[in-house]
Amino acid sequence: MKNRVNDLRTFREIEDLASASPRRMFALSPNDVLVQVSLPLVLILAILTRLMVIGQTLTTQERGPVILEMWKQQLILRMDRVLSDWERAAQLPALPEFSRIQWEGALPNDTRYQTLCESARTLDTQEELAMTLYHRSLRFGVEDGAEDYLLALYDPEAPFAQDSDRVVPPEFTITPERRAYALEYINDRLTQWRQHVENLQWSTVAASAARLPFEEDMDEARMAAQMATVARALEDAGYPLLQSVREEFGGTL
Repeated sequence: MKNRVNDLRTFREIEDLASASPRRMFALSPNDVLVQVSLPLVLILAILTRLMVIGQTLTTQERGPVILEMWKQQLILRMDRVLSDWERAAQLPALPEFSRIQWEGALPNDTRYQTLCESARTLDTQEELAMTLYHRSLRFGVEDGAEDYLLALYDPEAPFAQDSDRVVPPEFTITPERRAYALEYINDRLTQWRQHVENLQWSTVAASAARLPFEEDMDEARMAAQMATVARALEDAGYPLLQSVREEFGGTL
């Protein structure tokens, strides 16, 4: 309350100073004038400084590192490495967009794309792939001692759990809730992979169809048959399509 009274008094003094006549203003001593002018400046600087401190504090709180539980840190490290290895082996980073695919005539001619399409077939059984990658993450870098910063994690439901004679403390034991978290983390990435490959394959089918001779007055049934022919030709050339893409052609491929 005292501060508010002082602030109000300061602003009233400023108001009086602004409305004072020249004679009244010059009646003040030079020292009084400096005090009257400096008070609002000090107040403004104090407010600005406070706002800057608040802004910096909020920025630090929002962007600062989040402290995770140790088991989650260890599991995320493993999963990120395993998922990145799968991406590289599948040639996913080499084809971030459709324009990167190399063509020859009406069909692609790209070994990287062939590898990606072959690898992506496992996405048709996404639950199985997620579990495989999860188990691979548990064992990553621990058994061979390749990664010193990785600690042993134990999942009693893992198929290789009986092979380990290590004593793992509770904080590094995978519970059903922790396992569900890991599988959700992996499935989020698998869903991104699936959507990316689906977009590539749909664009490929459309581009191949566009490179074929176009028949005028083609009805819907004839066009569907031609698209199915294109899709089958792609698979025969070594570019197998995802089940979701094949189903659009009646599942007859």
